[in-house]
Amino acid sequence: MPLDWASIIRALTQYDPKEPMIPPTLTFWVWCIIVLGVYGFMLQVRREKWGFLWILAFSIFFYYKCVGSFIIVFILTLIGEYFLVKWMMNSPRFSRVTLAGAVVLPLFLLGYYKYTGFLLQNWAWMTGYSFEAPDIILPAGISFYTFQMISYAVDVKRGHIPVGSFWDYALYIAYFPQLVAGPIVRAGHFLPQLQALRLEAEWIGRGFWLVLQGLVKKVVFADYIAQYNDLIFSNPKGYSGFENLMAIYGYGLQIFLDFSGYSDVAIGIGRMMGFDLGVNFSKPYLATNISEFWRRWHISLSSWLRDYLYIPLGGNRKGEGRTYVNLLLTMLIGGLWHGASWRFVVWGGVHGVALAVHRWLFGKDTSSFSLPLWRRIVGWFLTFHLVLGLWVFFRAPSFHTAIELLSKAIKPESEILIPFIEARALFIILLIIGYLLHIIPMKRVEWIERSFAKSPWLVKLAVFIVVVQLILEMRQSHVRPFIYFQF
Repeated sequence: MPLDWASIIRALTQYDPKEPMIPPTLTFWVWCIIVLGVYGFMLQVRREKWGFLWILAFSIFFYYKCVGSFIIVFILTLIGEYFLVKWMMNSPRFSRVTLAGAVVLPLFLLGYYKYTGFLLQNWAWMTGYSFEAPDIILPAGISFYTFQMISYAVDVKRGHIPVGSFWDYALYIAYFPQLVAGPIVRAGHFLPQLQALRLEAEWIGRGFWLVLQGLVKKVVFADYIAQYNDLIFSNPKGYSGFENLMAIYGYGLQIFLDFSGYSDVAIGIGRMMGFDLGVNFSKPYLATNISEFWRRWHISLSSWLRDYLYIPLGGNRKGEGRTYVNLLLTMLIGGLWHGASWRFVVWGGVHGVALAVHRWLFGKDTSSFSLPLWRRIVGWFLTFHLVLGLWVFFRAPSFHTAIELLSKAIKPESEILIPFIEARALFIILLIIGYLLHIIPMKRVEWIERSFAKSPWLVKLAVFIVVVQLILEMRQSHVRPFIYFQF
């Protein structure tokens, strides 16, 4: 049967709202191979400028394949933001006004697309008026690139970075591996790398390892575990307390593997192209207190909230009472950033309260290495279960469901342990392996990564074949988007 080339070309080039071009899809990887190949060739023949433009062009095309006609709004926002920042630096007299404009413009669009329905629902609840919710689709990545646009404007105003060229700015915002789900990269870290585009064999190998690792986390572990979690979270009342408890442990692992898996893929592709996008996770479930957890989880977001929200609010410079308020406000806004729902506000608010309580009890020093072993173990146990319990509000479709699930989970029935293991053997195996892999020290993880990068190409090929086979065996009938795509 001859290939239907017209259908293949349409699938590769046209936007399909039912099948956006996201990393788990075949379309994405076909394009990624083409892009990396052409980019590598351009750098090899010393055409770095053409390689730069090639990446930028594909990044815009990639986002079009993710959001369709919203790409026009994105490009106009990109242009408007850059020239507001340019105006800010060229007209010091109006710098505060133009900085405000550069901050408000992306926030206004984020507010419209993400929070209009939420605000109208709450207004209707307060006033008693009914309304038909507007059909507004949240564009992928808008929360992430909004924060990058704001940090760029603020860093230029602070004198941390120069304005630079429009094309550099456009690639910084639109760079496709991290555009739709982070990490949130700082301009001061990314832009200098554009001055020396180059490819290194070890860097490519380490990037390839991260891509394979991220896909295994996502497709082999997270997506399989998600099937069980979906059953419980959709109807916690229909399952036992023990089954609800397992769903809490399951979702804690799922969201970590899903999101860190995407970060691995994004950072890995970046490395294969010669870019360092930083580190976004550092064994967060090994944290022995809530402050340490937020230094390890979604590092690019937590550091952004610290530098562009918590510190400008006053940080810890205006007394203890104000510090607690600043912590709470920062985490409330961080929760709302994740989703237009009171569940996310509660999730962020409780994290803020936990951070404030920890500071009140233990002061500024958040290190735990000097503590006795038993205190570190207790601290880890409490932190781990607080974080997992709060993930329930993150995942549950409603407050009622979240409370119902938690109330059942605190009364697990030990007698169903053996029947559960027999019925859900693979789920339990993946759960145990997933959490045990989390214990491997970062130094050992980096050693494995370096060893793979330096290994012969036959070893790399063998690992690649094993990973592909695992993915083919474990993949679901439909592609599950990464969890953080919805933010």
